[in-house]
Amino acid sequence: MAGTEMPTGRRARLLRALAREPNDRPPVICTGGSMSGVPEEVVARSGYSLPGAHLDAAAMAGLALAAARLTGFESVGVPLCTTVEAEVFDVSINLGDAATEARIVQEPYERSADVPRLPPGQRLQRGRVGITVEAVRLLAATAGDLPIIGNLIGPVSVAASAVRPEAFFREMRTRPAEAHALIEHVVEFEAAFARALVAAGADVIVIHEDTATPALVGPKLFEQAVLPHLHRLIEAIKQTGARVLLHMCGSIERVEQQLDTLRCDGFIPDAAVSVHAFGCSHPQLAVVGNISTFLLHQGQPGQIASLGTRLAADGVHVVSPACGLASATPLANIVALTHAIAGESVP
Repeated sequence: MAGTEMPTGRRARLLRALAREPNDRPPVICTGGSMSGVPEEVVARSGYSLPGAHLDAAAMAGLALAAARLTGFESVGVPLCTTVEAEVFDVSINLGDAATEARIVQEPYERSADVPRLPPGQRLQRGRVGITVEAVRLLAATAGDLPIIGNLIGPVSVAASAVRPEAFFREMRTRPAEAHALIEHVVEFEAAFARALVAAGADVIVIHEDTATPALVGPKLFEQAVLPHLHRLIEAIKQTGARVLLHMCGSIERVEQQLDTLRCDGFIPDAAVSVHAFGCSHPQLAVVGNISTFLLHQGQPGQIASLGTRLAADGVHVVSPACGLASATPLANIVALTHAIAGESVP
């Protein structure tokens, strides 16, 4: 736009997009966390390995940076999995490999009241939290103008990984005080984790509420038992000055207006959601997404490039996969997307 200074780098472009300010074009990103941009082919070409990069800060940062270089995604994000918080709450984890994502093996507790209430500072010393924070610190020194994204799993999802999910969601209805006390404890830890990530150099924090979505728990329970805790966590993160994005899979139609009570900067909707309609209904939110990860996995490069271009034309502020990439996603499909958004020909 005439008279408007446009971004001079990738971080500036993303921050302008999340502020819904005029931009030269949408950035194209992959957040990390449950949307990790390191499918098997990327890992094979990166010079790093999994699960090794889950356990070493230099390797985690190096793989995240190599993924951006190989794919063309205009961000770096850590951790490279969804299990860091669960591990902090004593959950048994299988770290997988390049072809198999890290996953929960066994939830350790039968009831919310059984989960030990450790101080947030003590939980920050457990598991891979320190590795993730150090990876952000290393990226801040090496990633240049790439924006750095720190990822959190939503607090209700974390609680439902510490306690057997079916038991936990039953307690949300039958023992709500105990369930809410556990979620509040998780929020305190995650707020401290987010502050550490931002202090280390994260520009954006993304919350992935993957389990406790309206589509899975129902709109009434979501409004009563999930939304208030998301609100507390987002408010704590906003106090750091970082931008906040929220991702949930599935339909949000019956709770869509309640999202406006959250002060997040943007929302990453499911691939089935119309970004144009969502943007019109929520002008205060940056719309991020929402390329189908099934299409990225199974589609053809031309299809993917066309969809990305169409989303940009429909007013999406940031182009991104709608959810996690399959490990078998072809690198050529990712490159077709990133080059189409950047207006570059695929080499």
